Amino acid sequence: MEPIKDTVKVKKMFAQGQLTLVDPQTGYRYSMVARCPKDGSFASVASIERAEQSLIRVTFQCSSCFTQFEVSQDDIYIC
Repeated sequence: MEPIKDTVKVKKMFAQGQLTLVDPQTGYRYSMVARCPKDGSFASVASIERAEQSLIRVTFQCSSCFTQFEVSQDDIYIC
């Protein structure tokens, strides 16, 4: 699946403290990814920070250039 922006799902993932979200109708498991600010490649989650049950910080790492970075929730994609 091609990554898409879905801020509603991303906000739900943050609120639930989960890196994935299962679509109850299809069973598909969505994961967070973000575009690397250096080369534009999609990067996966490298680390997280939680406060109680919620995610408060997600750090991504590009698999092409190995840059670690953070983006706002509005700039996180799901795939």
